[in-house]
Amino acid sequence: MFFRTLRERFVTHLIGDYVPVLNLVRRPKPWPTLGALRDYPKGTLGREVASYLDARGLPFKVRYENHDAIHCITGYETNIRGEMELQAFMWANGSSSPAGRILFVVGGLLLPEQWTAMRDAYSRGESAAPMEEHRLPDRLFEPLETMIRSRCGSPAPARC
Repeated sequence: MFFRTLRERFVTHLIGDYVPVLNLVRRPKPWPTLGALRDYPKGTLGREVASYLDARGLPFKVRYENHDAIHCITGYETNIRGEMELQAFMWANGSSSPAGRILFVVGGLLLPEQWTAMRDAYSRGESAAPMEEHRLPDRLFEPLETMIRSRCGSPAPARC
């Protein structure tokens, strides 16, 4: 148990401290503020992303808006398992970033207890439509349920 906790802490450190550095080269389209998203119509991607972050007490980080939206669309949580599932889904989907690929490989090597969940997420990503992350800021008024059906095919394992 001690070594599992140590490995999970290392991956959490990687996510929190190194992935942001790798993401510095990304220039995603800007999003409205979190306050503005809270005012979007109920059920839209924009409003549901705000609700997702609020429900988990998470901050609205610049350059992470698309990533947070993808968590909301896929239903994967923001814990270690959910992050590994998300990276497996995105890799199989052909939508992963360089930082996501590094996290997938390193996390997969260090956390073999996540392999089953990662394999299931990979299978789900293979059968899903491309995420088209660059288009998410233009789709904030679309119903989240439509996004889930069109991007994921299968229902999310968890809900926003």
